[in-house]
Order: sequence, then C-alpha cells, then structure tokens
Amino acid sequence: MDIHRCRFVPYQPQAINALAFSHSSNPKQHTPKDLRLAVGRTNGDIELWNPNQGQWVQERILRGGLDRTVEQVQWTQDLIVPDEEDIKDSQIERGHLRLFSSGGSTSITEWDVQKGTPKRHAEGNSDDIWCFAPQPQWTEGQVRNSIEQVRTAPSQLLAAGCADGSIILFSTIDNELRFTQFLIRAQSTKKSRCISITWRDRNTVVAGFEQSQIRVIDVRSRRTIRTMTLGKTADTAQPLVWTLKCLPNGTILSGDSSGELKIWDAQNYSLVQRLKTHIADILDITTNTSGTMILTCGVDRRTVAYAPQSGTGNVKTQRWYEIRHRRFHEHDVKAITAFESKSMSIAVSGGIDTVPVVLPLKRWNEEYHRSLPHLPQKPQMSASSEARLMLTWCDSDLFIWHIPQQYQEPTDSESVSDEFQNQKLLAQIRLSGEEHITSAEISSNGTMVAAATSSGVRLFQIRRSTSASGQAEVRSRPVDLPTVLAAQGATVVGFSPDSKWLAAVRLNNVVLMVKVTPPGAAREKPSLHPRVIKLDRKRRKVQAQQESALGTYANNISTLSFAPDSRILAVGDLSGAIDTWVLEGHEAVGTSETIENGAADSSASEDSDSDSDDETDSRVVHGQQWIRTPAGSQLPSLGSAVLALTFKPSLALPDHPSRTHGNEGLHPTRHNHHPVAPEHPPVDAGYLFAVTANHQVVEFDTINCRLTDWSRRNPNTTFPDQFRKIKDRVMGAWVDLRPSEHIERLWLYGSTFLFMLDLKRDLAKQTGQNLVKVGRLGQHVIEVPSNHALARNEHIEQQQKSKKRKRNAGAGGEMRYGQKYSADIDTSIDGDDDVSIKVDIPSPPESIKQEDDLDDDDMMDIDDEVDKKISGSSRQDAVVQKEDQEADSETETQYRSQPASWHTFLYRGIYGLAVLGQAVDNDAAPEVVIVERPMFDVELSPRFMGGQEW
Repeated sequence: MDIHRCRFVPYQPQAINALAFSHSSNPKQHTPKDLRLAVGRTNGDIELWNPNQGQWVQERILRGGLDRTVEQVQWTQDLIVPDEEDIKDSQIERGHLRLFSSGGSTSITEWDVQKGTPKRHAEGNSDDIWCFAPQPQWTEGQVRNSIEQVRTAPSQLLAAGCADGSIILFSTIDNELRFTQFLIRAQSTKKSRCISITWRDRNTVVAGFEQSQIRVIDVRSRRTIRTMTLGKTADTAQPLVWTLKCLPNGTILSGDSSGELKIWDAQNYSLVQRLKTHIADILDITTNTSGTMILTCGVDRRTVAYAPQSGTGNVKTQRWYEIRHRRFHEHDVKAITAFESKSMSIAVSGGIDTVPVVLPLKRWNEEYHRSLPHLPQKPQMSASSEARLMLTWCDSDLFIWHIPQQYQEPTDSESVSDEFQNQKLLAQIRLSGEEHITSAEISSNGTMVAAATSSGVRLFQIRRSTSASGQAEVRSRPVDLPTVLAAQGATVVGFSPDSKWLAAVRLNNVVLMVKVTPPGAAREKPSLHPRVIKLDRKRRKVQAQQESALGTYANNISTLSFAPDSRILAVGDLSGAIDTWVLEGHEAVGTSETIENGAADSSASEDSDSDSDDETDSRVVHGQQWIRTPAGSQLPSLGSAVLALTFKPSLALPDHPSRTHGNEGLHPTRHNHHPVAPEHPPVDAGYLFAVTANHQVVEFDTINCRLTDWSRRNPNTTFPDQFRKIKDRVMGAWVDLRPSEHIERLWLYGSTFLFMLDLKRDLAKQTGQNLVKVGRLGQHVIEVPSNHALARNEHIEQQQKSKKRKRNAGAGGEMRYGQKYSADIDTSIDGDDDVSIKVDIPSPPESIKQEDDLDDDDMMDIDDEVDKKISGSSRQDAVVQKEDQEADSETETQYRSQPASWHTFLYRGIYGLAVLGQAVDNDAAPEVVIVERPMFDVELSPRFMGGQEW
C-alpha cells in the first residue's frame, strides 16, 4: 500500500477564546447525559464537545462567518414552573439549554444548536460588548423557599459590559432575547471599558474596569454598593482587571495584568490577600464547586492551582497558597472552566495554541492531563480516485490539488525546480457570502465539486486541460441547482461513486437527492433533474428527546455514505441511529416523465417527516426510485454518535444483462403512474461498517437489517487492547478488498493513529477460545470468548461488592504507581547544607510517551512495515527477519498464524485520509493520501512572554 504523506494543506487551526460547560457543577449528582462543552474560536466557530465519560468527542461545529469572532460563550437553562398554586419539587422541570456568544460587536447572539445556525441577535443600545455573564440558576433550596419569585423570574438575565463603561441587562424569558435596561450608564466625562463581569448571586453583579477598579452593583436598585481600587504596580502602571470570579461564600477573586491573584473579603470588600504567582497577565480564573481549589491561567502559559491553608475556618483569616503550577500549553492560555459531578472532576483550558487541555481536579495527583485534538473530528477533505484530485476546504475557500502517481526524483541538482514537487494546487475557489463551509465533496470522476453552507448549496463543474507548457490546468464554473438546494443550507453533502446522484442533508436533517446527468459535450454543463427527492427517515421514540435538555439535537446527521455500486445510501446521527435506502429499478434516461407544477420542490420543502404515500409519484427519476430497505425494519441504535460509515465492496455480479432501458414491459396504472422494476442490490453489496463514539465497531447487513456473521463472532470485547485503550476517537474508515491476494482489511484512523483489522480472521479464534453468550444488541445475540465472559462476570461481582469504584474523572489515564521511580533532588536554601529529598515521580504511561517522528517523505511504501508489524515480532527479531528474508521460506506461514491486527502511532495530527485507488477488479493495492497538520507546523503569533522553554 502506497501512502502519500501531505503537509501542504493550508489549514490554520484557530485560537481558543472561550470555554463553557452547559450544566452547573453538582458533585452530588451523576453526570448529565446531555452535558456539552462549548469551545469558541477566533474565526467565529463554536465547537460542541461531548465528554462521554472521559471519551471526548467533537460532535458538531457551529460555523461562523467572514470577519466574525467569538470572544465569550455562555449557556442558560430556564425553569418550567406550572401555574398551579400547590406544586411539588418534582413538578418543576428544567427547560432546554440555550447557547449565547459575543464577538466584539454591539450584540449578543443566540445559537440554534439543533440547526447549527444563529437563532437571533439582540442589540444593547450601547457600545461594543466586551464581556457578559449569565445570572446564576435557581438552586433546589431557593426553589423550595421562594416559589413565587421563581414563578415570576424563571429565566436567567444576561449582564454585559461595554466598551464605554456601561453595563446592560438582557432578558431571556419566554424563550426570547431582548434588551431590558441599563445597570450602569456610561459616564460622559471619563469612560472606562468594562472588561470583566460576573455574578456574585442572583441580585449582585461584580464588574472589572480598565482603570484598576472593581464595582459591586445591586441589580434590584441599580446602585453601586462598593468600588474597590487595585492600586498601581511597581512600574507605576494601572493594572487591568481581566477576570473575576466569586467563591460560594461570596469571596471575590480578581486576576489582573500585573499577574496577581487578589482575594477580596465577602463582607466589607477589603483586600484580604494577594498572590504573585504569574509573571504576566492573568486572563481567566475558575474554581471547584466547594470553593476549596482555585485555578488561574494567563499569558505566561502557566496554570496555577491554589488551596486554602488547613485549620483556618474563618474566612477573614483564611490564607491561600500555591500548591502547584505547570505549563500545559505552548502559548497564552486565554480561558479555563471546570465541571464536577459524582463521576467527573475536571477543568478544561485553551488558548492561542488551539489545543484544549483537560486537567483533573479532584484526582490531580492520580491522573494525567490530556490534550484534545486541535483538528476537526470530521475530515475537511475529499478525493477523486479516477482523476487523482484532492479537495480540501477551510472557512470559505476550496482548494483542488493534483496528486501524481509517484514521486519523480530529479536527475541532477540543476534540474530541481517546482515541476518536480509532489503536488500542485490546480484551483482555489472562494464562495461568495459570509458563511463558512459546512461540508464539501468532489465527485469520484473529478468533474464536479459540491459545497454547502448554512445559507445554501453550491455546485461547480471542474474542467481539466493542459496548457501550452504542458502543465495541468483546472477551470471551474458554477452550475445551477434547484431552488430547494440552492436557497437553503445543508450540513452534509456527498456524491455517489458513479457521480450520478447528489445527496444533501438540510439543516433540519431532511435528506434530499437529486439526479445529475453528465454533459454530452466538453463545453456543456452537467444537467440536474428538476425533481428533488426527499428521503423519509424512520420514526423513532421521542421519549429520550423530551428528557434531553438539548431537544432534538441528537437527531443531527453526522455522516453519510454511499455503497460502491451507488445503489445504497446510509446516514448516521448523533444518537447512534442509522437509516438506509436502496435504489430500485433500472436507469432509463430516455423515459418521458410528467412533472407537475411545483412537484419538484413540494416534497423536499416540507419540514415534517410525514410518511404519507402521496409523494410516491414524485420520487421516480429516470425509471428509478429510492426506497427504504426492503426488510422494512430499522437497524438497532448503537447508543452513541456514529462517527464513520463505510461499505464493503461487493464481489457479486449483476444478475441481469446490461441494457439501456431495464423497465420494459411495465405499464403505468391509475395508482402507479411511473412503475419501477423491483430489483434490489445483491446482499453483500449492503455490508456496512459503523464506528461509534464509544469505539463500537459493528458490521450490518443493510438489505436484511441484521448483524453479519463476522460482527456476531467478533464483538468489541474481542478487539485488541491497543484499540480499546485509544483515547482519540475514530475519524474515518475504509475497507481494503483484494480477492486474489486473500486480503480483506478494515482500516480505521484518528488524529494520532492508524489501525487495521483483518476481516478474514476471527479475533476470538486466534487463541482457540470458545464463545459464550453475554447479551443482546437489539434482536441480535452477542457472543464473546469464554475468558472474556469469565473476566466480565468477575468484574461485575467486584462492582457489587465495592460501593465506591474508582473511575476516570474525565481527564487522562490513571497514573500507574507500579511504574514509579525514585529520584534524589538536592536542594540548597539560603546557604544551608544540602538536603537530599527522595521523592516518587510517576512515569508516564506508554500510550502518551513521545515517539520519534517519521521522515518528511511525501510518499512511502509500508507494505513491508505492515507485514512486519502484523507478524508480532519484536524490533530486533524484525531486523533479523529482514536480513534472512530471501532465505527464509516460512515467513508467509508465520504471517498467517499471527494476530490479525496492526496499528501505528507514528503519524502526528492527521487532518484526514483519502483513498485514491481501490479497484476490486484489478486487485491493485490501495493508494492512500494522509494529510497531516501537526502542531509544530502550525504558525502561531509570537509569544508575549518568551523564554523559559524547559
């Protein structure tokens, strides 16, 4: 297998400006299933991350637009209180979660997390908004004691600080967002920016200003209770109050540009303590739920933790001290937030280096930290296997690259020029409008490119030619689409492998299909059938949707895949549900079809998921129609988000002769105006692999709606430990099928790994184990090896005996104390004698140790490397085997007897992967393009605080 390693893709990860969890911390309750982390970036995108019990996955990106940015993000959740006089606590429910952001403008934006678009904007009749904070939610005790106040004000106010020094309030009641009143008006003589703001309680706002001032304001009377001054620093500069935070007991914390953490008394607002722990600005502060730990971050890249001195119960005499500090980031740290529950206790930080870092709070000395991927979970690239073209996109730009078949080495040093480079940028297309691209794909024949934004779908024709100098050139021109596609946004687009169908998933998760006819001449454009087909999804239970604070967010389609013969379409959503459709009938382009006025857009424009049969006539296109799977049942839900879908190529030949019109002998009737031949794809053409956020790998027979025999024999409990221990999630998958070489492999890849499973072998039979029934997946029986079943039963017994079970708190893996090593540290204090201190330092696990980077070759052949890794031999044995390869005739036998899996972690920052060539008929080895974007290749702005690189 030939691999092209590409690092020329112009993708620039964006800095993190804001972080916010959707729920408030509560260590007495379990982690909510709908807990999400919002990550706001400089280009206006907001990423939604699911902690998923420590298996972090980026579910969705709310795309920004041109000249937009996100400086702050916040969540709110209203209470739903019935109008009855006598109500119980159980009758008071939490409403849907609402997401707000601000980005250096005069308005606050509310986002529709279901559609991924801005829902509404609210102006404040003031200057630019620099900061805003939501009012604290009602606690359970406040709800019981102040039911009338809860009924009159069930929502949360938003307090925003402006550039002219004014503070304004926004109301979110009745599912709206509107300006309410001024809390503080701007002074006409002396204006000072309000650059930080927080709520002490539901009636008190604390704001930090540019002129080294902190004001405590009563919301009900709109009166300033107290003004605190920070004073000047040693360099006679007035520090800026960049961040504010309040402890549960009312103590005010402030971080300023002098690098000092200041602690203010909760009663008389006097300065109690100042801690000089940063050598530059403190940009953000967070605390745990009980207020016994403080975390600060700033420009010096430090993350500092503080704890109160034990034995001092009095708040006024309580002293705080630094317990640890560390540099988890390579650049300024701009935001940090924390969340705690029964099973999670974490803090997440981010900054200019674009990498979110998860830190343990409660178990900070028992767990490692973890760096989340800085690249999108869904690859922003596509490839054309026939034309050897690769499409990448970023923001509003599309890039079309040509990948040559092999690298041509220059004959001498004088011939080294640009013509020998391994890739070439053929075209760059910039979409008009302000919205960023949500999805794009190039057709397999390389003649069309489809791109979707939140406002519409664009289609471009790609025409290739050769210049006078012999260089390849590409020209693009737009192609008109039906109004249903062109005028409304989409989240996912895709072409069928034969380039005859274009699929698009609208913002409301309606799947649309349109037929594409190639042009008859080189100068003509491809034509699109005027009839747009709407594919109905299977109705599912709405109980889980009603219980979720995110509403129908889990129904968002995350991935789309066509079968290799272009006759089956599968989509998967964030809830783990999979829907499939098959193409019925034979193509008959010359068939005359009557299209009623408006029938082309009527079915597709409806937002409802009606299953009415009235639209049957409008679904037949050129003698074919898309229907649900013939089995009539639905595939079982996988329980977590579907990250990747891929079909296994079919080896079956069609059972009918090739013909232009395959619907002869069919005549229209009164109830069926456009009859279609009832022909379906072969069974093995519908073998579909699905990978979920929990790294559950399942193979479905989509034609019969059941698990395949391989999936029954190989549940996830039989998968290699190296795969099950991977923390980064799968980004994509494909099947390598070469019948003549008896090769049938499933390849999975993530941001830091590449994994292979041999589908010709059963993982359980590698050790000669018996299978034992342990459970069911829907209607299907799940079997595992006997030793796995025994270990599972013992594990369940241990859980029942132990009331408290140690779990991953949501950050990195648990430190292995068995791997500790001792070190002697010599210290000398104030000229005293040297003191030798013996400490135990836990060594990092093997999974996070740095490995040597590969060479920067653009192409490498790893067939020998794969075979060597699969053989399971050690590095030394592999060298010996390579030396004796010609004389050793037992290599193939040894290869076949070894475990059927291979993996590598040598790639850094995988941006995406695409297969250029994979033809079953010629049994050629696949040619793969791996696009890498490691952090050391990312260009970052210069650090404000340099040095100290140890």
